[in-house]
Order: sequence, then C-alpha cells, then structure tokens
Amino acid sequence: MTLLARASAGMILWALGFSLLYALHGLGCVHGWSGMPLMGGTLFRWVLGLTWLILGCGGIVIIYWTGTMSPGFERRLAVACSVAGFFGTVVTGAPVIVSSSCYHDPQTLIQI
Repeated sequence: MTLLARASAGMILWALGFSLLYALHGLGCVHGWSGMPLMGGTLFRWVLGLTWLILGCGGIVIIYWTGTMSPGFERRLAVACSVAGFFGTVVTGAPVIVSSSCYHDPQTLIQI
C-alpha cells in the first residue's frame, strides 16, 4: 500500500491541481476577478498563478521525497511517476499565465 501511495503521489497532485485550477478559473470568471486590478495584474491572474506555483513547488517536494527512498525498483517507479506528475502540472497549468482569462457572452451569462 505504501508503494502505491508513493508511486502515485505525483499523479495525484497533478489531478488535484488540475481540478483546483479548473474550479478557480470558473469561480474567477463568474465573480469577475479578471476585472479587479491587483499589483500590476488582476486578481484572476494572481490567484491562478500563485496556485500553479504552489502546485509546482509541491511537485518538486514530492520528487525530492521519492528520491530519498532506498534504491531499487520502488524508488525508480516513484521518481518516474513524480516527474511525470510534475511536468503534467507545469504543462496543464501554463495556460493560466499565457492565455486569455474569461469569455463573457451577455446572451448566455448566468447571474448567480
């Protein structure tokens, strides 16, 4: 059971991070965070960018943690999965920094 937890920790972080970024994106769009200026950017970019950075740091910590395991198959498997999870987090989270934030169509906008 410990092997399974260690081997899948990086991928679990990626899945949680993807879900969290997706949820924050929707929440930010609905509440207009992209129109709230904050320190040279918008609240939307700061929240998503900081969340992405924290997830990336978590991925690095998991890679380090799995690298301290005793040498062998378990360590190689855990490090490989952690690295895959880290790069998955970086690649799937990068659009929060470089792409447009929200699309508002007044015809379909739902007010909550």
